[in-house]
This record gives sequence, structure tokens and C-alpha cells, in this order.
Amino acid sequence: MTRASQPDHDYHDPERRRLLRRAATVAVTTAGAGVAATVGLPGTARAAPGDQLTMGTTNDAGPATTTLSLGYAGLTLRNTAGAPLRLVPGEKIYPQVLDSASGTVAVDPSGDLFVQVGPSGNEVNSWVWTSEWATTSVPVRPTRVLDSRDPDLRRTIVSGASTLDPTGRLTPGNPIVLSLDHLVRDGYALKGNVTVVGMTGPGFLTAWGSGTRPTASTVNWSAAGQILSNFLFAELGTLGGYRSVLTVQVSAPTHVIVDLTSLLVGHPSQVVAGSGGAAPAAPAATPVDPAPVAAAPGEPIVIGRPNSPGVTTVTSAAPDGAATLALANATGATLELTRGDSHQLGTIDVGAIAVDPGGLYVGNGSSVGYTAHAAFSTANATMLVPVPPTRLLDTRSAAGRARLLEGAGRIDARGRVLAETLLIVHLRDIVEYGDGMLGNITVADTTQGGFATVWGTGSLPTASTINWAAAGQLLSNGVITQLGGYETVGGDYHPDVVGIYLQKSAAAVILDVTGLLVHHPESAVINTPTSVRTTAGSDGCRARARAIRQAAGRGDRAVRADA
Repeated sequence: MTRASQPDHDYHDPERRRLLRRAATVAVTTAGAGVAATVGLPGTARAAPGDQLTMGTTNDAGPATTTLSLGYAGLTLRNTAGAPLRLVPGEKIYPQVLDSASGTVAVDPSGDLFVQVGPSGNEVNSWVWTSEWATTSVPVRPTRVLDSRDPDLRRTIVSGASTLDPTGRLTPGNPIVLSLDHLVRDGYALKGNVTVVGMTGPGFLTAWGSGTRPTASTVNWSAAGQILSNFLFAELGTLGGYRSVLTVQVSAPTHVIVDLTSLLVGHPSQVVAGSGGAAPAAPAATPVDPAPVAAAPGEPIVIGRPNSPGVTTVTSAAPDGAATLALANATGATLELTRGDSHQLGTIDVGAIAVDPGGLYVGNGSSVGYTAHAAFSTANATMLVPVPPTRLLDTRSAAGRARLLEGAGRIDARGRVLAETLLIVHLRDIVEYGDGMLGNITVADTTQGGFATVWGTGSLPTASTINWAAAGQLLSNGVITQLGGYETVGGDYHPDVVGIYLQKSAAAVILDVTGLLVHHPESAVINTPTSVRTTAGSDGCRARARAIRQAAGRGDRAVRADA
């Protein structure tokens, strides 16, 4: 399954990403950080192995490796007028950097920071999260963004207001579009709550970003006169000049209430103030010239030889960041941070950068408690990525059961899953080696009171995801669950599955996905058509995508229904 083209809502659009970067930059510069200027190097010097590093010029060491053995001292780079260190993107760093030693740091052609982490022999490829592509959830004061019963709370409607009935109810087949631009700039998605009240008959509601209405539902009801609520997670879209919109459509007349509790963004500054298996190991590189120490304190750094200078500080008063130290290596690691087995964090100066098996750390100067801040990366964290609402399962039709790996034989002629049945649903073409999903589960045509559990890993939990009290009910509830792996009776293994177990009652089951928890957005393959993934971009980009998926693979996380 591939994502339908939505030209007005494309998270891979360069202009949209530029806006996100600009929002993040505003936050940083507002906090008082200096603005890094373009590095201008006045000349080129040849620094062959054994020659000295010449300050203020471009130095070409050829294939030589220059090592600074710093112990606990560290290398301090200081430039108050600009960037103290610049890592120059390597055009051909893949695939060799994927097999590098732990501590390797490089900037790839996409401008992303690569860090090799993990203990020796079990290195893991990772990419540090940036506001270019990562997401973060920002909680806000619960804020009512729509109540169709109240004219003042209908002011967020920027399209479709004329289709409301005289009391403000939404009418069937007529979408309304809400703008959240006063709350967020270029938001990815929202979390909150949607409520329906005053409906005139059975129906359902769908909430999504923009474009054509998806074949999914957010909340369902079975009769007039009900008041029902459900958790809402929906991507935000664009409409004309509006950059963060939510579309709502109903199948039967009803009033609708939408409350906001959290926003998904690339950087917290986008929220308007007051918004109410590891890669194979490779041996460490051997210095070109394993000669004795060549640079003691006070002596120059010598290219191509081990250097032990104690604390080395590069200081410059040059204006506009002209003396920034730029490291360039087009075919491999830009910078290697080596972790010693006996490394003790102790007190780490503010700005000091180090690696350990957990990843990349930045010192905070503390001598107690946490002495460094961990940088989130694809090796140690997952992020939430919104996707178009997509129906994974609807047991009432053969097409709706196409993703079932187990359980299809225990569905009756009315599409109801029999009690005490395990369903296994796979998310192929939705995600590759994801960690979890957000969405919505609906039960319909229940035979008596019962409940269902949705989960992704291990034995059947002693918990329920949705409960119902009687026959003939139609109910929905939000779902947040891990994903797991599953091996069929025939021995076929499938990653990225979710299990659903019904107890005490038969019911038709519907499952929709609206968001994915992944190590990198490239794992949310529904957002990138197969043709683009296989043909577009450089070999390096494809190598990176493969490495991310391989690092996220986990064959030992099975879904089982046994106690």
C-alpha cells in the first residue's frame, strides 16, 4: 500500500522542511546562541604525514590518520564569533562508515549526523535526532478548538462552515476544516479528544489532515441521543495559506467537540506561546605511523602520528567565524570519538562531547547526578510519526481481512470474530521494523458483554483495550501498542504485527492506524511509495535506510496468546 499523493500536505516537501528548520533556528538564536557564518579558508596547505597542521588554511593529510591521545583532558575548540567545529559532509561515506569503530562520527550527504555506538563487536549505526526530520510531543493546556454547539467555538472553521445545519450540527458527507495556526506553526499532528453529542441516528466520524477522506473512522455510534468520546491522534495538513489544519467529516448529523492536549512538532518552538540486530563489527583503524608521541604540550600537532598534547585549546579572535576548524573526509568518518574501557564520566565540562555504549553525550558541568545529557538517536529512542488514517482490519469483509495472518477461520458469516480468538494483523507496506503504533479500534454487532486486548509482544497481558456491556453495541477506543514479530504454524516469520484477542463475546472488529513509533521516519514506508524508496536518492541514502531497518530488527519479540 502506498500513500496517496497529497500535494498540499507533504512532509517530505523541501519548503515545509525549510520552515521547520527556520522555526528551530529562531528558538536557538532567541536563546542567545551565536550565528555561525560560512567558513572562509584563505588558502590551501599541503600537510603530508609528518608535517605540521597549519592554522587558518586548508590542510590535506591524504590517507593519513592523525590521533590525539587526550586521556581525560579533552580537545577544546573555542570560537566565540562562530562555529568552533565544522564537520564537512562526506559524499561517499557509505557503506564503509557503517562498519566503523564505535565512536565514529560523520555527517552524511543529507546533512544528518551519524554516530556509531555500542560496545566493541556489537556496534550499532545511529543518526542523531534533528528538527529536520525528528518529531517531539509537546503537551499543552487542554484547549477546546471546536464545539459546534457554540458560535464562538466554531470560529476555527475555515472551510465548510456553510454546510452546518441551523443548530450547528455537522451534516453527512460535508467536511469541515479547522485551522490550528494560532496554536502551532507547521505542526505534524495533534493529540486530544473528540466527542459526539446530539446525533440524530447511527453513524461515524473521521478526522484527518487534508486531502481525500480516508477509509477509516475515529468514533462510531449506534443510535440517536448518545454522548461518546474517543482519543484522537491525527496528522495535520495544509489548506491554502493555512499550515496546520484538521478535517472532520461525519456520516450522520451530529454536534462535534474537539479538545487539544498535545502537539507533535519538529521543535518545541513551533508551539505558539500560551498554547492553552546491530551492524557487523569492524576492527578499529590502525594509525598510519604508530610512532611514539610526537606532540607534547607546547609542541605543534603533527599529521599522521599519535599526539598527546594534554589539553589543547584552539582559540581565535577572527571575526565572523573565519577561524572555525573544519574536518573533512569525503570517504569515511569525519570525526572519531574513542571510548576507553575504563572511561569514567566524573565531571564533564559544559559542551564536552563523548560516547559510550548508550550513544552520544554532551557534558553539563555537573559533579553530581547526571554529568551529561544523552543525545537521542536512532540507536536509543523512537519517535512518533503521523500517517494518513489507514484501515488495517475490518472483519466484516473479505478485503478487510486481507492482512490477517491468523484467525480468519474463526469469523462467522456476519463478520464477527468468535469469542476466545486470537487475530494477528501484519503492517507490511505500512512500516518496516517499527516499534509501535497509534490508532483506533472499533467493535460492532457484539453478541454479549465482553472485551478485547490489543498488544504486540510476549504473552497475553492481563489488560483490556476496549470493553462493552451488552449485545448489539458499536463502540470505539484509541489504541497505543507495541509491534512485535510472529511466526506462523508453517514457519514463516513476519515482523511488524499486532495481536487482538477477544474474550467472552463475539464481535466484528475494525482497526485503523494513524501514527507509528519508529527509530527513523524512513521506517514509516507508507509515507514514501516503494518506487521512490527503490529508485530515488543516492546509494548512500539507500544504504542509510537499510542500516536503520537492520538495526531496528528484533526477531525475539513474538506475539503469543498463551498465558
